Amino acid sequence: MARSLLRWLLSFLCPDWHVNKVTDVPLTELWQSGIRVIFVDLDNTLTAWGSREISEPVRNWVQEAKAKGFQVVIVSNAGFRKRVAQVADALGIIGIATASKPRRFVFRRYLEWKGLTVQQAVMIGDQIFTDILAAKRAGMKAILVDPLTERKFITGRIQRPLELLTLKLLRRMKMLP
Repeated sequence: MARSLLRWLLSFLCPDWHVNKVTDVPLTELWQSGIRVIFVDLDNTLTAWGSREISEPVRNWVQEAKAKGFQVVIVSNAGFRKRVAQVADALGIIGIATASKPRRFVFRRYLEWKGLTVQQAVMIGDQIFTDILAAKRAGMKAILVDPLTERKFITGRIQRPLELLTLKLLRRMKMLP
């Protein structure tokens, strides 16, 4: 009973896929599975933490996603709306700052606005306790990417070790794909 409860709780933290970087996300496979909107985190997923610089591979990946018909939306907890907007504008996509992940509100509102369902959406991010948990709470698919850089602030020193421990537990329980 305790083990099944643990599995159930961990299912909210377990990504559907785990890839090294956002550019490794298989766009054709997502499209074929019915995904139409890609929510993606900004810091440590699309750009280095706190940066406005977008690498050429990331630019190309976003352009390819848009060319395939995906809606690509930055969903960031970053409070700097100007930076989120600058990166989104540079990529020709929508950017949402101060999203308060793991809350589901931003996702639900966007999907309702566009007439899409949670089954048509995926969240890509580098953090289990914000990005992946938000997606799972909303009923969406979730893709975990390895962080582009180490964060230097307090949550990075606390959260990353907990995430690594969670990943180890997910692997041990054979829950991680």
